[in-house]
Amino acid sequence: MWQKSYSRKKYESKVKEEYTIRVVFHPDYTYSDFVGQLMPVLKEIPNAQGEKEEKLQYEFVLGPFTRILQLAETYKDQQCLLIIEELNRGNAPAIFGEIFQLLDRNDDGTSRYGIYNSDIAEKVYGDKNKSIKLPPNLTIVATMNTSDQNVFTMDTAFQRRWQMKHIPNRFTGESLDEKTINHVAKHLPNSEISWGVFAQTINKKMHTANLGFGGTEDKSLGVYFATDNDLDDAERFAEKVLKYLWDDAFKLGRKELFNDCSQGLSAVIEAYEDAAKAKIEKQSAEDPLKKVLVPEVYNEMQKKMAEMAAEQAKTAEEKTSEDEAAESAAEDNPAQEPAGEE
Repeated sequence: MWQKSYSRKKYESKVKEEYTIRVVFHPDYTYSDFVGQLMPVLKEIPNAQGEKEEKLQYEFVLGPFTRILQLAETYKDQQCLLIIEELNRGNAPAIFGEIFQLLDRNDDGTSRYGIYNSDIAEKVYGDKNKSIKLPPNLTIVATMNTSDQNVFTMDTAFQRRWQMKHIPNRFTGESLDEKTINHVAKHLPNSEISWGVFAQTINKKMHTANLGFGGTEDKSLGVYFATDNDLDDAERFAEKVLKYLWDDAFKLGRKELFNDCSQGLSAVIEAYEDAAKAKIEKQSAEDPLKKVLVPEVYNEMQKKMAEMAAEQAKTAEEKTSEDEAAESAAEDNPAQEPAGEE
Protein backbone atom coordinates (compact mmCIF):
# COMPACT_ATOMS: atom_id res chain seq x y z
CA MET A 1 0.00 0.00 0.00
CA TRP A 2 1.31 3.43 -0.95
CA GLN A 3 -0.27 5.57 1.74
CA LYS A 4 0.11 8.79 3.62
CA SER A 5 0.56 8.08 7.30
CA TYR A 6 -2.93 9.00 8.46
CA SER A 7 -4.53 6.55 5.99
CA ARG A 8 -3.04 3.52 7.73
CA LYS A 9 -5.46 4.01 10.64
CA LYS A 10 -8.21 2.05 8.89
CA TYR A 11 -5.92 -0.99 9.05
CA GLU A 12 -4.81 -0.39 12.64
CA SER A 13 -8.42 -0.18 13.83
CA LYS A 14 -9.03 -3.75 12.68
CA VAL A 15 -6.01 -5.31 14.43
CA LYS A 16 -5.35 -5.58 18.15
CA GLU A 17 -2.34 -3.62 19.36
CA GLU A 18 -0.53 -6.72 20.63
CA TYR A 19 -0.58 -8.14 17.10
CA THR A 20 0.78 -4.99 15.46
CA ILE A 21 4.47 -4.15 14.90
CA ARG A 22 5.64 -0.82 13.55
CA VAL A 23 9.02 -0.01 12.00
CA VAL A 24 10.46 3.14 10.43
CA PHE A 25 12.82 2.93 7.46
CA HIS A 26 15.73 5.37 7.26
CA PRO A 27 18.98 5.64 5.27
CA ASP A 28 20.99 3.49 7.71
CA TYR A 29 18.33 0.79 8.12
CA THR A 30 19.49 -2.62 6.82
CA TYR A 31 18.29 -6.12 5.97
CA SER A 32 19.73 -7.38 9.28
CA ASP A 33 17.79 -4.73 11.22
CA PHE A 34 14.57 -5.77 9.48
CA VAL A 35 14.92 -9.54 9.54
CA GLY A 36 17.26 -10.22 12.45
CA GLN A 37 20.92 -10.98 13.04
CA LEU A 38 23.37 -12.95 15.13
CA MET A 39 24.16 -10.96 18.25
CA PRO A 40 26.37 -11.62 21.30
CA VAL A 41 24.24 -12.48 24.33
CA LEU A 42 25.28 -13.29 27.90
CA LYS A 43 23.68 -16.57 28.94
CA GLU A 44 23.99 -18.80 32.00
CA ILE A 45 25.69 -22.03 30.92
CA PRO A 46 26.45 -25.01 33.23
CA ASN A 47 30.21 -25.62 33.54
CA ALA A 48 32.01 -28.94 34.04
CA GLN A 49 31.13 -28.89 37.74
CA GLY A 50 27.47 -28.36 36.98
CA GLU A 51 27.50 -24.80 38.21
CA LYS A 52 25.92 -22.05 36.12
CA GLU A 53 28.14 -19.27 34.88
CA GLU A 54 27.61 -16.46 32.40
CA LYS A 55 29.22 -16.96 29.02
CA LEU A 56 29.07 -15.00 25.81
CA GLN A 57 26.91 -16.79 23.24
CA TYR A 58 25.81 -15.83 19.74
CA GLU A 59 22.17 -16.24 18.90
CA PHE A 60 19.76 -14.99 16.25
CA VAL A 61 17.91 -11.90 17.54
CA LEU A 62 14.61 -11.35 15.76
CA GLY A 63 13.96 -8.23 13.70
CA PRO A 64 10.43 -6.82 13.25
CA PHE A 65 9.73 -8.90 10.14
CA THR A 66 10.58 -12.19 11.82
CA ARG A 67 8.73 -11.21 14.99
CA ILE A 68 5.48 -10.42 13.15
CA LEU A 69 5.80 -13.60 11.09
CA GLN A 70 6.27 -15.58 14.32
CA LEU A 71 3.16 -13.93 15.81
CA ALA A 72 1.09 -14.71 12.72
CA GLU A 73 2.16 -18.37 12.75
CA THR A 74 1.60 -18.74 16.48
CA TYR A 75 -1.83 -17.07 16.54
CA LYS A 76 -3.40 -18.16 13.27
CA ASP A 77 -6.86 -16.98 14.35
CA GLN A 78 -5.64 -13.40 14.83
CA GLN A 79 -5.07 -10.82 12.12
CA CYS A 80 -1.49 -9.49 12.41
CA LEU A 81 -0.17 -6.23 10.98
CA LEU A 82 3.31 -5.00 10.07
CA ILE A 83 3.42 -1.23 9.47
CA ILE A 84 6.42 0.20 7.65
CA GLU A 85 6.63 3.97 7.99
CA GLU A 86 8.55 6.03 5.42
CA LEU A 87 9.14 3.17 2.98
CA ASN A 88 11.07 5.42 0.59
CA ARG A 89 13.37 6.85 3.26
CA GLY A 90 15.41 3.63 3.28
CA ASN A 91 16.78 1.43 0.50
CA ALA A 92 13.64 -0.72 0.53
CA PRO A 93 14.69 -3.36 -2.08
CA ALA A 94 17.97 -3.93 -0.20
CA ILE A 95 16.21 -4.02 3.18
CA PHE A 96 13.74 -6.64 1.96
CA GLY A 97 16.32 -8.68 0.05
CA GLU A 98 14.85 -12.04 -0.98
CA ILE A 99 11.80 -11.39 1.22
CA PHE A 100 10.29 -9.23 -1.53
CA GLN A 101 9.46 -12.50 -3.34
CA LEU A 102 7.02 -13.33 -0.52
CA LEU A 103 4.92 -10.29 -1.45
CA ASP A 104 3.50 -12.20 -4.44
CA ARG A 105 0.39 -13.76 -2.90
CA ASN A 106 -2.27 -16.26 -3.91
CA ASP A 107 -5.98 -15.43 -3.70
CA ASP A 108 -6.13 -16.92 -0.18
CA GLY A 109 -3.40 -14.57 1.02
CA THR A 110 -0.49 -17.01 1.28
CA SER A 111 2.78 -16.31 -0.49
CA ARG A 112 2.90 -17.75 -3.99
CA TYR A 113 6.59 -18.59 -3.66
CA GLY A 114 8.66 -19.55 -0.65
CA ILE A 115 12.18 -18.62 0.37
CA TYR A 116 14.77 -20.40 2.50
CA ASN A 117 16.40 -18.81 5.52
CA SER A 118 17.44 -21.24 8.25
CA ASP A 119 17.51 -18.62 11.01
CA ILE A 120 14.00 -17.35 10.29
CA ALA A 121 12.60 -20.85 9.73
CA GLU A 122 13.98 -22.16 13.02
CA LYS A 123 12.53 -19.26 15.01
CA VAL A 124 9.14 -19.27 13.28
CA TYR A 125 8.51 -22.97 12.55
CA GLY A 126 11.07 -24.75 14.73
CA ASP A 127 12.42 -26.34 11.55
CA LYS A 128 15.39 -24.66 9.88
CA ASN A 129 14.77 -26.52 6.60
CA LYS A 130 11.17 -25.40 6.11
CA SER A 131 10.23 -23.03 3.29
CA ILE A 132 9.09 -19.62 4.52
CA LYS A 133 5.82 -18.12 3.32
CA LEU A 134 3.59 -15.28 4.49
CA PRO A 135 0.33 -16.59 6.00
CA PRO A 136 -3.08 -15.11 5.07
CA ASN A 137 -3.51 -13.50 8.52
CA LEU A 138 -0.47 -11.25 8.05
CA THR A 139 -0.94 -7.84 6.40
CA ILE A 140 1.95 -5.53 5.53
CA VAL A 141 1.11 -1.83 5.11
CA ALA A 142 3.76 0.70 4.10
CA THR A 143 3.48 4.48 4.05
CA MET A 144 5.41 6.97 1.98
CA ASN A 145 5.03 10.64 1.16
CA THR A 146 5.59 11.66 -2.45
CA SER A 147 5.97 15.29 -1.33
CA ASP A 148 9.21 14.32 0.42
CA GLN A 149 12.41 14.45 -1.58
CA ASN A 150 13.27 10.78 -1.62
CA VAL A 151 16.54 9.51 -0.29
CA PHE A 152 16.13 6.28 -2.28
CA THR A 153 14.07 5.25 -5.28
CA MET A 154 12.30 1.90 -5.63
CA ASP A 155 12.75 -0.22 -8.71
CA THR A 156 9.78 -1.44 -10.74
CA ALA A 157 10.17 -5.08 -9.69
CA PHE A 158 9.78 -4.06 -6.06
CA GLN A 159 6.94 -1.60 -6.60
CA ARG A 160 4.75 -3.94 -8.64
CA ARG A 161 4.55 -6.37 -5.71
CA TRP A 162 2.54 -3.82 -3.75
CA GLN A 163 -1.05 -2.73 -4.13
CA MET A 164 -0.46 1.01 -4.40
CA LYS A 165 -2.92 3.76 -3.60
CA HIS A 166 -2.26 7.44 -4.20
CA ILE A 167 -3.68 9.87 -1.65
CA PRO A 168 -4.18 13.24 -3.41
CA ASN A 169 -3.03 16.47 -1.77
CA ARG A 170 -6.49 18.10 -1.59
CA PHE A 171 -7.33 21.34 0.19
CA THR A 172 -10.92 21.46 -1.10
CA GLY A 173 -13.64 19.04 -2.12
CA GLU A 174 -16.52 17.04 -0.68
CA SER A 175 -14.21 14.14 0.19
CA LEU A 176 -12.46 16.10 2.98
CA ASP A 177 -13.25 15.03 6.52
CA GLU A 178 -14.23 17.54 9.21
CA LYS A 179 -10.77 17.60 10.77
CA THR A 180 -9.13 18.49 7.44
CA ILE A 181 -11.79 21.10 6.60
CA ASN A 182 -11.16 22.86 9.93
CA HIS A 183 -7.39 22.61 9.50
CA VAL A 184 -7.47 24.09 6.00
CA ALA A 185 -9.74 26.94 7.14
CA LYS A 186 -7.51 27.82 10.09
CA HIS A 187 -5.96 31.28 9.77
CA LEU A 188 -2.22 31.77 9.87
CA PRO A 189 -0.86 33.43 13.03
CA ASN A 190 -2.36 36.95 13.35
CA SER A 191 -3.27 36.94 9.66
CA GLU A 192 -6.48 37.24 7.63
CA ILE A 193 -5.21 34.51 5.28
CA SER A 194 -6.16 30.88 5.91
CA TRP A 195 -3.70 28.00 5.72
CA GLY A 196 -5.54 26.47 2.75
CA VAL A 197 -5.42 29.67 0.69
CA PHE A 198 -1.78 30.28 1.62
CA ALA A 199 -0.64 26.77 0.69
CA GLN A 200 -2.62 26.60 -2.57
CA THR A 201 -1.36 30.01 -3.68
CA ILE A 202 2.24 29.09 -2.85
CA ASN A 203 1.93 25.75 -4.67
CA LYS A 204 0.48 27.48 -7.73
CA LYS A 205 3.34 29.99 -7.71
CA MET A 206 5.82 27.17 -7.30
CA HIS A 207 4.43 25.37 -10.35
CA THR A 208 4.27 28.42 -12.61
CA ALA A 209 7.47 30.26 -11.67
CA ASN A 210 10.78 29.38 -13.31
CA LEU A 211 12.65 28.08 -10.26
CA GLY A 212 15.45 26.36 -12.12
CA PHE A 213 14.38 22.75 -11.62
CA GLY A 214 12.06 20.34 -13.39
CA GLY A 215 9.24 18.90 -11.28
CA THR A 216 7.87 20.69 -8.24
CA GLU A 217 5.54 17.94 -7.01
CA ASP A 218 7.99 16.80 -4.35
CA LYS A 219 8.32 20.36 -3.00
CA SER A 220 4.63 21.29 -2.77
CA LEU A 221 3.11 22.16 0.59
CA GLY A 222 0.91 19.32 1.80
CA VAL A 223 -2.32 19.76 3.74
CA TYR A 224 -0.63 18.75 6.99
CA PHE A 225 2.82 20.18 6.28
CA ALA A 226 1.99 22.63 9.08
CA THR A 227 0.15 21.35 12.16
CA ASP A 228 -2.54 23.21 14.09
CA ASN A 229 0.12 24.16 16.64
CA ASP A 230 2.31 25.58 13.87
CA LEU A 231 -0.61 27.74 12.76
CA ASP A 232 -1.18 29.06 16.28
CA ASP A 233 2.34 30.38 16.78
CA ALA A 234 4.07 32.94 14.55
CA GLU A 235 7.56 31.81 15.53
CA ARG A 236 6.82 28.14 14.81
CA PHE A 237 5.20 29.01 11.48
CA ALA A 238 8.13 31.17 10.41
CA GLU A 239 10.78 28.65 11.45
CA LYS A 240 9.00 25.75 9.78
CA VAL A 241 7.13 27.06 6.73
CA LEU A 242 8.91 30.27 5.73
CA LYS A 243 12.31 28.67 6.36
CA TYR A 244 11.36 25.68 4.17
CA LEU A 245 10.21 27.95 1.34
CA TRP A 246 13.42 29.99 1.56
CA ASP A 247 15.89 27.10 1.98
CA ASP A 248 14.29 24.59 -0.36
CA ALA A 249 11.19 25.20 -2.47
CA PHE A 250 12.20 28.70 -3.67
CA LYS A 251 15.93 28.35 -3.17
CA LEU A 252 16.60 29.15 -6.84
CA GLY A 253 13.91 31.84 -7.13
CA ARG A 254 13.46 33.58 -3.78
CA LYS A 255 12.55 36.89 -5.41
CA GLU A 256 9.49 35.18 -6.85
CA LEU A 257 8.05 34.91 -3.32
CA PHE A 258 9.87 37.13 -0.82
CA ASN A 259 9.77 40.91 -1.22
CA ASP A 260 13.20 41.52 0.32
CA CYS A 261 15.95 38.91 -0.10
CA SER A 262 18.91 41.22 0.44
CA GLN A 263 19.26 40.61 4.18
CA GLY A 264 18.80 36.83 4.15
CA LEU A 265 16.42 34.44 5.89
CA SER A 266 16.99 35.85 9.38
CA ALA A 267 15.67 39.23 8.29
CA VAL A 268 12.59 37.62 6.72
CA ILE A 269 11.77 35.66 9.86
CA GLU A 270 12.35 38.64 12.14
CA ALA A 271 10.20 40.89 9.96
CA TYR A 272 7.37 38.35 10.02
CA GLU A 273 7.55 37.79 13.78
CA ASP A 274 7.73 41.55 14.52
CA ALA A 275 4.71 42.19 12.31
CA ALA A 276 2.81 39.35 14.03
CA LYS A 277 3.51 40.91 17.46
CA ALA A 278 2.41 44.32 16.18
CA LYS A 279 -0.83 42.74 14.92
CA ILE A 280 -1.55 41.39 18.40
CA GLU A 281 -1.01 44.80 19.96
CA LYS A 282 -3.00 46.65 17.30
CA GLN A 283 -5.52 44.90 15.05
CA SER A 284 -5.20 47.59 12.38
CA ALA A 285 -1.50 46.80 11.95
CA GLU A 286 -0.22 45.28 8.71
CA ASP A 287 -0.77 41.59 8.05
CA PRO A 288 2.57 39.84 8.79
CA LEU A 289 2.38 37.98 5.48
CA LYS A 290 2.11 41.25 3.59
CA LYS A 291 5.35 42.28 5.25
CA VAL A 292 7.38 39.41 3.77
CA LEU A 293 5.64 38.27 0.56
CA VAL A 294 5.79 39.97 -2.82
CA PRO A 295 2.60 42.05 -3.46
CA GLU A 296 1.53 39.83 -6.37
CA VAL A 297 1.38 36.71 -4.19
CA TYR A 298 -0.19 38.38 -1.16
CA ASN A 299 -2.83 40.14 -3.30
CA GLU A 300 -3.76 36.83 -4.90
CA MET A 301 -4.27 35.35 -1.43
CA GLN A 302 -6.49 38.30 -0.46
CA LYS A 303 -8.50 37.92 -3.66
CA LYS A 304 -9.02 34.22 -2.99
CA MET A 305 -10.17 34.92 0.58
CA ALA A 306 -12.66 37.51 -0.73
CA GLU A 307 -14.00 35.06 -3.32
CA MET A 308 -14.45 32.38 -0.67
CA ALA A 309 -16.25 34.82 1.64
CA ALA A 310 -18.58 35.87 -1.19
CA GLU A 311 -19.29 32.24 -2.06
CA GLN A 312 -20.08 31.41 1.56
CA ALA A 313 -22.38 34.42 1.82
CA LYS A 314 -24.18 33.41 -1.36
CA THR A 315 -24.61 29.84 -0.12
CA ALA A 316 -25.95 31.10 3.22
CA GLU A 317 -28.38 33.46 1.42
CA GLU A 318 -29.64 30.68 -0.85
CA LYS A 319 -30.19 28.41 2.15
CA THR A 320 -32.09 31.16 3.95
CA SER A 321 -34.28 31.70 0.88
CA GLU A 322 -35.00 27.98 0.64
CA ASP A 323 -35.91 27.83 4.33
CA GLU A 324 -38.22 30.86 4.00
CA ALA A 325 -39.88 29.34 0.92
CA ALA A 326 -40.43 26.09 2.78
CA GLU A 327 -41.99 27.95 5.74
CA SER A 328 -44.21 29.97 3.41
CA ALA A 329 -45.39 26.81 1.64
CA ALA A 330 -46.18 25.22 4.98
CA GLU A 331 -48.28 28.27 6.01
CA ASP A 332 -50.20 28.30 2.70
CA ASN A 333 -50.92 24.58 2.91
CA PRO A 334 -51.45 23.76 6.59
CA ALA A 335 -51.76 20.12 7.46
CA GLN A 336 -55.42 19.06 7.60
CA GLU A 337 -56.60 18.73 11.15
CA PRO A 338 -58.00 15.33 11.95
CA ALA A 339 -61.78 15.29 12.14
CA GLY A 340 -63.14 15.26 15.67
CA GLU A 341 -65.35 12.54 16.95
CA GLU A 342 -69.05 13.24 16.78
